[in-house]
Amino acid sequence: MAFTLEHTATHRTTTYRLTVTADAGQLTLDLHGSSETEGVVADGTIRLPVSGTAETARLLTRALTAAGAFDSTRKRGTAPNSHAPWTQDQDTALRADWQTYKETTPATTAIRELATARQRSPGSIRARLSRIGCDPDVPGRLLTPETAELIGRTTPAR
Repeated sequence: MAFTLEHTATHRTTTYRLTVTADAGQLTLDLHGSSETEGVVADGTIRLPVSGTAETARLLTRALTAAGAFDSTRKRGTAPNSHAPWTQDQDTALRADWQTYKETTPATTAIRELATARQRSPGSIRARLSRIGCDPDVPGRLLTPETAELIGRTTPAR
């Protein structure tokens, strides 16, 4: 049984083409990657018996996943203001904005909106809300002194 599969993927400015051909008990994988700005960036062929494809696929997956972790050009999904210190004015504005939401608004929706507006991650907004005396589970609500004490926070002066 003979067959050919082709798959194309683009990453940034590079287009990769993988062609897999099976014929007479042999599997051939041809990989070619090129970019208009960099020219050919990947080119190679692997030939193996069809009977070894499952183990080879596992081996390649593990090797490429490990190698991908060292890709210094890969950007993580970090927000532009990630790790930037919070100012008192930003805390005050966040607290005021949180209080404008109705309690019926889903907390995840409110937190995502606040994160987008501040170019921060939703996780950082959620953490900051409790630090400034807001209940991160209920939009518009401030922490009571009792609740703040339970989670190890102090409520700021109102």
